[in-house]
Amino acid sequence: MGRLDGRVAIVTGGAKGIGVHYASALAAEGARLMIADIADGKEVAERLARQHGANSVASAITDVSDEPAVKALVAETMARFGQIDVLVNNAALFAPLRETKCTQIDADLWDRVMAINLRGPFLMVKHVAPHMSACGYGKIISAPAASSTAFRACCIMSPRRVGSWL
Repeated sequence: MGRLDGRVAIVTGGAKGIGVHYASALAAEGARLMIADIADGKEVAERLARQHGANSVASAITDVSDEPAVKALVAETMARFGQIDVLVNNAALFAPLRETKCTQIDADLWDRVMAINLRGPFLMVKHVAPHMSACGYGKIISAPAASSTAFRACCIMSPRRVGSWL
């Protein structure tokens, strides 16, 4: 019997990278999973379902920065599993945002990174927390990659570094 038997988890960014490891670890502990990612997580979900039970894992292509998509993800998770107990905010975008002079960062790229890394976790919590509150239980984990965006942004833009970034 796993520590998460009977629990349901959503893992954003769960189709690749460290998200796959989060999903695998949760499934190994008995959690039923919804893997949400802009990449197709079907293969990961199928592999985990073969290992942990046919109806234990699902996936949905979801852009966490898009509120209607987040609402649909939460609704699909509730319809499939009937509850949401754990949220792992792992979706993040860093690859295209290189350390460079702030005057050289494309504003559209900056907006996209902030939408995924800051707005995404906010929207997920906004729409998942009411279900957790209703059942009196919930755990929300914001992975360091996603939650460190604001800190990284502050470091890039901090006054003490302005001279080196201009």
